Amino acid sequence: MTRIQVNIPAGVSGDFEVAHYTNQTTDRQWQMYLEMKNEAHSNYCVLIKDCCPMPIMQDSEGEYREHQWLWDNATGDVLIGGLGIGMVNEFLINAPNINSVTIIENSQDVIDLVWPHCTKDNRFTLIQADIETWTPPANSHWNVIWFDTWCTDNSMNWMDYKTAMINKYSQYCDIMDFWGSLPGVD
Repeated sequence: MTRIQVNIPAGVSGDFEVAHYTNQTTDRQWQMYLEMKNEAHSNYCVLIKDCCPMPIMQDSEGEYREHQWLWDNATGDVLIGGLGIGMVNEFLINAPNINSVTIIENSQDVIDLVWPHCTKDNRFTLIQADIETWTPPANSHWNVIWFDTWCTDNSMNWMDYKTAMINKYSQYCDIMDFWGSLPGVD
């Protein structure tokens, strides 16, 4: 299976932590994830948020599969909601026909942990803002928008979040999709 491995150093900032888990990590939730997703690698880089029971992002095969829509559609100017562990950057930096990548990340803690260490070049711009409340500049347009910002601690449930983002951003893009969407299901 395919996987994008990242090399972000372990660290803690505020409510967030970048950790390096192994397939031997004793955390029961992590072991259940590995079993459920049929993961077999020995090392993983994970982003943990204090209030979430599972890592909110990891450089796993499962995470790669959950981003397949983005891998298949990324072209031109791309807007990404959420920095995570910078895994998306690893793919987009080598993707053909990428003009620009704008990443909106809400948490300064995530930015401090990940941005200095993740892959990027002059096409990548990071904006510290909340994708749910950020207002794009006038006449903004992206070919593709990818949302990877919803967590279980969000005040909106998954479907309300998805509807709100579609209503807010559809005027700014050609196509969009979300982490957690099932292929062929809206």
